[in-house]
Amino acid sequence: MNRFMSGQRYVQLIMTFTAGLFMAASLFAQTNRGNVYGTAKDKSGAALPSVTITLTGVGAPQTFVTDSNGQFRFLNLSPGMYQLKAEREGFSTMRRGIDVAVGANTDVDMTVAPAVAETITVSAASPVIDRREAGTSAHIEEIELKEVPTARDPWVVLQSVPGVLVDRVNVGGNKSGQQSYFVGKGVERTQTVWNVDGIASTDMSGSGGASGFYFDFDSFQEFHVITGSTDPSVQTPGVQINLVTKRGTNDLRGSGRFFWTAKKLQTDPRVPAEGAQYGLTTVNSINRISEAGVEAGGPILADRVWLWGSYSKNPINTVVSGSSTQYQKTDLWNYNGKLNAQIVSNNAGYLGYMYSNKTVSHRSIGATRPVETSYNQSGPGWQWTVEDTHNFSQSFYLTGRVGSITNGYNLIPVGGVNTQMYFDAKAIPHGSYEIYQQSMPQKQANLEGSKFFNTGPLNHELKFGFGYRRTPVHSYSAWPGDQTYIDQSLANSSAPLGQIAITRAAQPSYGSNYRNVFIGDTMITGNLTLSAGFRYDVQRAKNNANGVAANPAFPNLLPAVQFAGDRRSLEWKGLAPRLGVTYALGSARKTLVRGGYSRYIDQISAGAVGPNNPFYQIQYLYYGWNDTNGDKQFQKNELGSFISAKRVDPANTGSGSSTGRVDYGMNPPKTDELLLGIDREIGPAFAVGISYTHRKRTDLLWTVYEKTRGAGDLYTPGDFEINPAQIQTGTLPNGRPYSVPVYRLKSGVPRPLYTVTTNRPEYNQTYHSIELTATKRMQNHWMLRGNVTLTDWNQHVGARAVMDPTPLMSTPTGSFAPSCFSCAGSTPYASASGSNGFINSRWASSLNGVYEFPMQITFGAAFTGRQGYIIPYYRRVRDAAFGNKRVLIGNFDDYRLDNLYQLDLRLAKSFRLLRGTGLEISADLFNATNQNTVLWRDDRLYSLTGPDLTSGNNNIQEMQSPRIWRLGARLTF
Repeated sequence: MNRFMSGQRYVQLIMTFTAGLFMAASLFAQTNRGNVYGTAKDKSGAALPSVTITLTGVGAPQTFVTDSNGQFRFLNLSPGMYQLKAEREGFSTMRRGIDVAVGANTDVDMTVAPAVAETITVSAASPVIDRREAGTSAHIEEIELKEVPTARDPWVVLQSVPGVLVDRVNVGGNKSGQQSYFVGKGVERTQTVWNVDGIASTDMSGSGGASGFYFDFDSFQEFHVITGSTDPSVQTPGVQINLVTKRGTNDLRGSGRFFWTAKKLQTDPRVPAEGAQYGLTTVNSINRISEAGVEAGGPILADRVWLWGSYSKNPINTVVSGSSTQYQKTDLWNYNGKLNAQIVSNNAGYLGYMYSNKTVSHRSIGATRPVETSYNQSGPGWQWTVEDTHNFSQSFYLTGRVGSITNGYNLIPVGGVNTQMYFDAKAIPHGSYEIYQQSMPQKQANLEGSKFFNTGPLNHELKFGFGYRRTPVHSYSAWPGDQTYIDQSLANSSAPLGQIAITRAAQPSYGSNYRNVFIGDTMITGNLTLSAGFRYDVQRAKNNANGVAANPAFPNLLPAVQFAGDRRSLEWKGLAPRLGVTYALGSARKTLVRGGYSRYIDQISAGAVGPNNPFYQIQYLYYGWNDTNGDKQFQKNELGSFISAKRVDPANTGSGSSTGRVDYGMNPPKTDELLLGIDREIGPAFAVGISYTHRKRTDLLWTVYEKTRGAGDLYTPGDFEINPAQIQTGTLPNGRPYSVPVYRLKSGVPRPLYTVTTNRPEYNQTYHSIELTATKRMQNHWMLRGNVTLTDWNQHVGARAVMDPTPLMSTPTGSFAPSCFSCAGSTPYASASGSNGFINSRWASSLNGVYEFPMQITFGAAFTGRQGYIIPYYRRVRDAAFGNKRVLIGNFDDYRLDNLYQLDLRLAKSFRLLRGTGLEISADLFNATNQNTVLWRDDRLYSLTGPDLTSGNNNIQEMQSPRIWRLGARLTF
């Protein structure tokens, strides 16, 4: 009867929570806490009820009386070190230290003996293996953040996470102050979720996935990076980054630091003879970088109210590669504050504030961007967070969270907003550049909770969550001067000197909102853990009404226009099931076998509706240029014949309708994932593991031309024929000859104008990886975290997924494709958004370690190695109907850059001062072996016949920055 009632109660709970959840909305995997689970036992191993467990450490003490199965739990804990104490009349008191990590579940047994001594203290290390987690993730604790040599930004930390590949190589901070592009397990950065203290701060404008902030590295207590999970609170297949800032405790603690590096501490940058021969005189390096900051926290009222705050400033002055010495200067400022309170024992909360500002002089300067075309960037942002957790009983708790973000930035060209500009014959800009401004505030609220109960031999944790998020965006972009420019690189037979671009600014107002619900049950019996759940997402994006001004020079050609906004929202709905299982082998439970299946739904970006908005991007009319007076400057009377248009109907330039459209019936892209793994604890706080991941991504999107607006009559290979005059022949940089056909539209096929963004038919991507990991927490004076990852990332293209049969490196609408866009069959895939090549490595490795010597001397090291990224060579060909084509020469992955290796070292000495203060003096050596690897070359072939380097082909554009020292001092109290 009791079992029947328990089962009935379980079904009722499921139905009650499910019904309530479907009336609510979204949570975004805001994992900013850890959990402690355990069982009180006697010496025979039998469970002991009515044992009082007291938890002390970060925050106020908490108590739990074990249930009939001897179980106890402490949930939603701030990361850090804690003490557990077990007490029961007639038994000795037992104490044990535990380490709580963000997003981790720490399982411990508290074994108490009949009272023969007053207190027994157990010094066993906290378990490294999470017996409730079937997925893959990495925990980066404070000791690693502090003592492993890094450039002190989150993007550098990501390159040490198995399955994550980062585009650029940061040597001692020479790439800090700018966001690296990265991919995680075959998924682009667009699906990344950034969580700061539980608030999703991801920038959802454009394609989404970037961080909304730059950070004070010393403000973090811990990182938790998820790359695969069966937890239904995780929405996307992208990297989930959980950053948790510090908080005040009952002890007054703080630190101040200063780090400094400069050109005088750097090995002279080497310009290879190959580069010097063709005009490369300066390679990227550091001019001067410093960082100063302070953080402190403590009690306002012991065991009740605590306060913590921080401040930092980080000036970064670097040299970029080119034919002359060019500097880029970045300044980062950060303020953080957190007020924690636990006025009553069953309720705790906090108020958090984070301020971030970034200014840049000469952003984007480089070999192909002269100084006057670089940007001066500015724009502060801040985030408010309010969180409250209430324990209604020992088996039920709720956490509510509200966040508000204000953010935006400005990119103003150094050459000025009133200066005319032009592109030379190699498409290098001169004079000035495009102006860009953007505002992207966010509002969100969410609620999550857990309910614990038993049904027969099964222990259940029912987790659920719901909430809401809104991300409006306002932006402006325009070319400088009178919004016209000469482009000499577009010269052809009808415009031998080049073309004139007449443009109209972009000024869209758009946004997105997100609602979802999730529910999951974690069931434990003995050594077996089962988890099952699902999430349901409703995501919408929409264009609002807006208008743009006329082109100042040619208002008759591009007049002022109003856009009425979208009639409806683009809506993505998706049900994502999750299933996980783990089994701990043997009574010691040192080996864990795990597996799981997950479906993920992509997050929609606000920019997904951009094609529906005529003013989402700048519009262009191209005309021939007749330089009648020979002064190489454009005058209005030199406008030649009309040639082509981009993003505007040349027959109706006053229309408020876009030439593109969004398919409202499209399916959201989805990912199906299978995870298998084995972890083995081989020593105190030391575990090794192997994981296999298989992913298949389907319903992916493309933007393609259609012959009739709204009809879906797409162009197909049958509409094309070989253009004999444009067959590309020549010699590759390695001396290999090539001959590549180029296709054109057949006579009588209408000229393309309209585009549609929709699901790409007969197309999918697959990803396979094997990860070998080793993790050793700081115990017995040393820690280690390392991995080796082997991957295979491919796309599979059917006949219907190809429009133009020319082997293209760009989509029909002009953006770079991360593989051969129009090659049928199975081909390697890579990310095209990286600054140092197309991101795809078949192997990658990382090893971080710290060792504490006697006399308070600490040694740290970080090693990174990976296969060189793909460099696909292409030729740019002008097509009368489609504009510029990037024609792939050879197979997409025929050529790679050299393999990358970097070793960073750190040595620090600590001194104990008066009254509990300490001073640490440190020296970090970056790129210790002074590797001089070429990170990127010009992959455009400028000559039809020239071999390596004779016509500018394959020129070096960026190299690994040279070896450099960083000196530092940290005062703690």
